[in-house]
Amino acid sequence: MKKVLSAHIANNMFWLGRYAERGYQMMHLMRKAYDEVIDVHEGESPYSDFLEKLGGYVANNMTTSYQMMAQIYDPNTVSSLYNIIERMMDNAIVLRPYICSESCSYIELCRDFLKKKSEVKEMNITELQPITDWLLAFWGSIRERVSGSSYAMLEVGRLVEHIDMNIRFEYKHYRIDETWDRLKKYMVTEPDLFDRVQAGRFEMFAATQEAYTDNIKEHKTDMIAALNGLVKI
Repeated sequence: MKKVLSAHIANNMFWLGRYAERGYQMMHLMRKAYDEVIDVHEGESPYSDFLEKLGGYVANNMTTSYQMMAQIYDPNTVSSLYNIIERMMDNAIVLRPYICSESCSYIELCRDFLKKKSEVKEMNITELQPITDWLLAFWGSIRERVSGSSYAMLEVGRLVEHIDMNIRFEYKHYRIDETWDRLKKYMVTEPDLFDRVQAGRFEMFAATQEAYTDNIKEHKTDMIAALNGLVKI
């Protein structure tokens, strides 16, 4: 029999999936941004482009080194890696009976490791590679131990966040199409989760490939708005 999740637990599942994917994507994107800024002079801020693409996540005007530190460790920076992992931990604590202690343990490893690195103010993003490894291990554990509606909610959150970050950081259009096709499978198996109007709006915007490729800001804003209104929890 298919287990029905309460709205509260479903919401936690969805956001754990989103935050776990956001953390993984942020690690990749911060490494890329780090590679681009290590040769610039202090006071120059090519890292600002990275922050701007996060949109509503963050906006500040600090020098490069302070931007990097804030984006990794600062609890007052909404989009910081620190806050992403803390939000993962908050949801995982509630969901421990559903996702098993081993899955939770990988998030705890990320949190404890990041706290140790914050104490020494580690600025070399490559030193944070274990976080990426543990996030991959987290998803491996989820795929092995979680099934049914619980797995569907986690995966829907992961796919929504994956598309969101891909739009913000101007990934190729075909990558968004591929992930959207995977997400649509859950619209068949879990139809009550989705707002069909928002799904139609997203498909309409996504079909306008030229506007996406030309990087028209309003078009991408509309895509993200439709995407983030897609799931009804």
